[in-house]
Amino acid sequence: MELIVENGLVVTPEGVAAYDLLVDEGKIVARSQPGALRDVAVDRRIDASGLHVFPGVIDPHTHFGLGGEDDWETESESAARGGVTTVLNYVMTSGSYQEAVEKELELAGSKSCVDYGLHLCPCTPPHLDQFEDYLSRYGVTSFKYFMHFRGNEGAYLDISGTDDSYLFRYLKKAGEHRGVTANIHAENIEVVWHLREALQQSEDSLAAFERSRPDFVEAEAAFRALMLGSIAGARTYIVHLSSKMGLEAIEAARGIHPDAQLFAETCPHYLMDTANSAVGSLAKINPPLRYEDDVDALWNGLASGRIQTVGSDHAARSREQKTGNIWKVPAGFPGSQTILSVLLSEGHHRRGLPLETIARVSALNPGRIFGLGDRKGRLDPGFDADLVLVDLNAERDVTADTWGSRAGRYSILEGRRLRGWPVTTISRGSLLLEDGTFVGDRGRGEYLSRNPEGV
Repeated sequence: MELIVENGLVVTPEGVAAYDLLVDEGKIVARSQPGALRDVAVDRRIDASGLHVFPGVIDPHTHFGLGGEDDWETESESAARGGVTTVLNYVMTSGSYQEAVEKELELAGSKSCVDYGLHLCPCTPPHLDQFEDYLSRYGVTSFKYFMHFRGNEGAYLDISGTDDSYLFRYLKKAGEHRGVTANIHAENIEVVWHLREALQQSEDSLAAFERSRPDFVEAEAAFRALMLGSIAGARTYIVHLSSKMGLEAIEAARGIHPDAQLFAETCPHYLMDTANSAVGSLAKINPPLRYEDDVDALWNGLASGRIQTVGSDHAARSREQKTGNIWKVPAGFPGSQTILSVLLSEGHHRRGLPLETIARVSALNPGRIFGLGDRKGRLDPGFDADLVLVDLNAERDVTADTWGSRAGRYSILEGRRLRGWPVTTISRGSLLLEDGTFVGDRGRGEYLSRNPEGV
């Protein structure tokens, strides 16, 4: 036998209780009462006294590669430092996805220390024609459509502009396959163009940027996508929900189509910060940061189960790239490494969010939604031994220079004190983080080919 993690409090979606975990060949093989495994011979024992043992975090929303080809090395380390053991990464091209996926698998396979799956982003007619090929050849069961990429808006990411006709065809194609998830970036860009034109001539601030992409452009687009998705029979998933009004629009769509499978994701930055942030252009993101009422509504959405997951939208933009005029710097910043600590500090300690709910939104739900629910997201026998040992009461200031991210030297949470930090991260029985020190092997991460029938 490989490993025993003993004397910890194990956190599951059903409750928190003292258990010892026995691991062999990368799998949990027993979850036993404390002391029941004392006579079992193993290669190593880890004493989790005083710690909570969570399922490894599944980050359903990363953009490794936007910083450079080394992202899979640096950003997977950064993720592991934050308790993330699995990422689902977006691959974007208007060209051949066969070529793009093969390149991505080569990069990730040689550099990633965490397990990984892929989302693809169809934006041309051939992409829809090849849909079944992505399922059968690569085991990709989730896709993303950018509603705001009209005209040349998505050219910087090599995404062709389309329209609602393409959106509906995409949703119908997803609806033809049980277990396929249609991810949606929901913003009405035509309205943004109108609002942005005047603002960018006279203002340079996060607040002005938010006014150019207000809550109603997200809410309207989310409602439209969910209505079309429900009619098309697609499992539809709104990514990076940022606003109270957006959540209300999702609830309205669920009310009209109560039998449809409609999901929502939010991000740590929308749970922690607002358009009044002093960090300025570093915090530019699409959709933008909102205001306190929106922050409160998103936390309530997580607590009530109306929002199912938390994804980082991690992009390793450098400080140099992010410094300058708000209208010219790129959107995006690192965040995978703080998902769990934000949920613990701001969610559990400040707002009373149950630990069971944190286990659900950070591991169980993304695993189930994206076809990994038979092997990841739970601390049960037969599941991958993906564990995070957390000191629930450790208080620490956010310091980006210790994260390993190539972005380095900044975080939009820099200097903020968070309570609750990972101490040790274990992926399929292998240590990635040990007592706060990264010890993982690069290139050990495993590609997760998914079966839509397993959703």
